[in-house]
Amino acid sequence: MKANEEKRKITILGMGPTAYERRINIEEYVSGTEVWGLNNGYLSFPQLHGKWARFFELHKWSYLQTWDAGQGKDHFQELNALGCPVYVTEPIPLVLNQCRVNWVDVIRHHSCNYFLGSPSLMLMLALYEHDNGQEIEEIRSWGIDTSDPSHGQQRASWAFWIAQAKARGIEITGTALDFFTEYENDDGLRGLREGIGDHIVHQLNQQET
Repeated sequence: MKANEEKRKITILGMGPTAYERRINIEEYVSGTEVWGLNNGYLSFPQLHGKWARFFELHKWSYLQTWDAGQGKDHFQELNALGCPVYVTEPIPLVLNQCRVNWVDVIRHHSCNYFLGSPSLMLMLALYEHDNGQEIEEIRSWGIDTSDPSHGQQRASWAFWIAQAKARGIEITGTALDFFTEYENDDGLRGLREGIGDHIVHQLNQQET
C-alpha cells in the first residue's frame, strides 16, 4: 500500500435480525465503507442497488439450480443487474461481471482449511487481500448473527476468522462481536467475566484520577 493511500473499510452485510431491524436506513450503517453483500441480500436492501462494492454467491452450481431466491426473482438476472463484481466459487450463468475466487491460494496463504458459511469465506478473502497489500482498517458487519438454527453452526467459524482480523489490528465494529455478550451457562464461571471487566474499568478510572 502506498504511503498516502487510505486503508479500506468494509461492511459485510447479512440478512439476520441486526441488519433487518436497520433495513429502513441501512445506508447510514454502511456509510463510508465498501459494502459486501451475499446470496439474495439484494431483496432485503433494494436501496443499495448500484452501491454494492462486491456481491458473493459462493454456493455450488448444483445447489443453485434448484434454489429459490424468493419473491419470484431470477437469482442470476438479479445478480447480473447489481452493477458490481460478483464473486463466485464456480462459474454461474448470466452474470457477466463475475470473479472466480481461487480458494486454494487463499487457504494455502492462511495455512488453515477451516470455514463454515459464506461470511467466513468472505472474511478469509478480506484478510488474504489485507496481507497482500490491500490493507484494511475496519471490518463492520450487520446481520451476520449466526443465531438461528440454520446458521448456528457457523458461529465458531465466524468467531475464529474475526479473531484473525483482530490479531492483525483490524477494528471490528457493527454487530460482529455481539456473541461476546452471550450468557454463561457454567454455574461455576457465571459472573467471572463481568467481574474481571468491572475490575479493569475500576483500575482505568483510578489511573485517570
